Amino acid sequence: MDQVNLSMTLTTGATYYAGVGGIAVDGSVTQAQLDATMVTAYNDAYDAVLTSTYYNTQMLLEDQADLAMANLSTSVDALVAATATFATVGAVAEMAAEASTGSPEDQMQTQEILATTDMTITEADVEEYNTAVADVERYAQEAGAFLSASTNTQITSGTDNWAASNNVSAAAYTTVTYDATTDLLFMEFINANGAYMSAGFSGYLQGDFKTAEEIYQTGIAYGG
Repeated sequence: MDQVNLSMTLTTGATYYAGVGGIAVDGSVTQAQLDATMVTAYNDAYDAVLTSTYYNTQMLLEDQADLAMANLSTSVDALVAATATFATVGAVAEMAAEASTGSPEDQMQTQEILATTDMTITEADVEEYNTAVADVERYAQEAGAFLSASTNTQITSGTDNWAASNNVSAAAYTTVTYDATTDLLFMEFINANGAYMSAGFSGYLQGDFKTAEEIYQTGIAYGG
């Protein structure tokens, strides 16, 4: 507060002069006193800070979308690494096809190559690949859903109003999840009293679902 800072300055000056025989005139230090108007203004500003929303549901969902996109990028990298194993499948199939119609010498050469090069696919390879594919789908669903929900005012305003009524801050979230199977967005928070509270929205994002064909055609269009 300006008055408090002023009081320190004036106190320093008055104390100095008192020590050397100087006399402070009336009002020279007491001008730093607080009056009722100043106190009211301070308390109003204080209350305004307490009741203001600096982090709302839209921001929370946007942050969750960013996190899901980061996870999606990691999953895509894992899928690319996993598919490297399966690059040999096409080569083996082509070699086998050629060997079936080739000369005995070609067939023996193909057999020798396969015998000396490990081109088998293990269960671990399949598990790694399938997990990566599933992760891509999961994080793509989450990223799309969180971003879509962040622009849905029924969800954002509804949650903000609910939070204000229940002494909940969006920044005090513990869990934010989305399940595409049930189209359920679930958010859990801890309110100012330490109680766990949750808000859920089911069926609000149906208009944003994309079919498998749409996903495929878009993948083709963008070079997949």
